[in-house]
Amino acid sequence: MIHIPREGICVHPDNCEAVKKLLDREINSGQRLLIKVEPWHEKRTLNQNAMFHAWMGELSRFLINRGRPFCSPEWCKDAMKFTFLGFEEICYTDVKTGAQIVKETLRQTSKLRTGEMFQFMTQVEAWCLNIGCFLRVPTTSEFFALKRKQEE
Repeated sequence: MIHIPREGICVHPDNCEAVKKLLDREINSGQRLLIKVEPWHEKRTLNQNAMFHAWMGELSRFLINRGRPFCSPEWCKDAMKFTFLGFEEICYTDVKTGAQIVKETLRQTSKLRTGEMFQFMTQVEAWCLNIGCFLRVPTTSEFFALKRKQEE
């Protein structure tokens, strides 16, 4: 049986029949559904993730060398996510009592799509340039390729 995660599912010829059956079952049970159709976009890539983490190391060194000893790479990552991505609400359930609590947490880059991650990294790069921190962008990186494609 197919399961549709909260963030949705990529429908393609291999799973289309299973999705149809799931929808039929839900609708026939009296369940009302909201269906939103949008083009599929891949999640951010490992290349984007590795480059972002390298940037946070560079930013950390830059800030520490300028008198901010608390600016670890992890601190920089959270600061950038706070500034440019914001928060999302997550619902947690106490398995003993069933009580639910909703907490705000920083958005996770692992849940960003490729384009969203590119936009985020563009914002981070611009902010870093503004404070005089020049982040390395290898010409072989996906970020470099996407940037050049946008400039066309």
